[in-house]
Order: sequence, then structure tokens, then C-alpha cells
Amino acid sequence: MSSKAMSKSTTEMDSSKKLFSKEWLIEQKSLIALLFLIVVVSFLNPNFFTVDNILNILRQTSVNAIIAVGMTLVILTAGIDLSVGSVLALCGAFAASMIALRFLC
Repeated sequence: MSSKAMSKSTTEMDSSKKLFSKEWLIEQKSLIALLFLIVVVSFLNPNFFTVDNILNILRQTSVNAIIAVGMTLVILTAGIDLSVGSVLALCGAFAASMIALRFLC
């Protein structure tokens, strides 16, 4: 067996051992906290996992998710532009004025 093959298999074994290691838990503490909160809230409120509630959560986060995906693509292509917040505020003000003038009802 060559040294490359041995080092590759050793690396694979090391990565599988590190799945629930202390370093992995420290790196994933936000995800673990989120999962913990979901479990606690689902026990405290029986309506948490209803279809209506999940659809409501998706509706409320959809705008932020779309903006986050767009910003991620902009940052990944090295065209860092952080003016999205001001554009979002302008669009919100425009939409509010259109609703007030009954153009969007």
C-alpha cells in the first residue's frame, strides 16, 4: 500500500472521528443552540409545528432570505456591495406610498 493511500485513509478516519469531537461542537454551537430552542419551543407550544405556523415563518423570512442569497452571490464574486439595506428601505418606502395611494390594493 502506498503512502498516499495510507495517508488518505488515515485522513478519512480522522475526519470521521472528528464528527462529534469537542472542536466540532464548538464550531457548530449556533446550530446546536438553534436545534435546542426548536425542541424546547415545540414542547412548550403544541402549535409550533403546525402547517400554518411553518408557512407563517417562511413568509416572514422570505424577503430576508432572498436578500441574503443575493448578497452572498455578490460577495462571493468579489464585487462587495453593502448598499442593499438602503435599497431595501427605499423599496419599502415606495411600496408603502403606493399602498397609501391605493395603487397596490
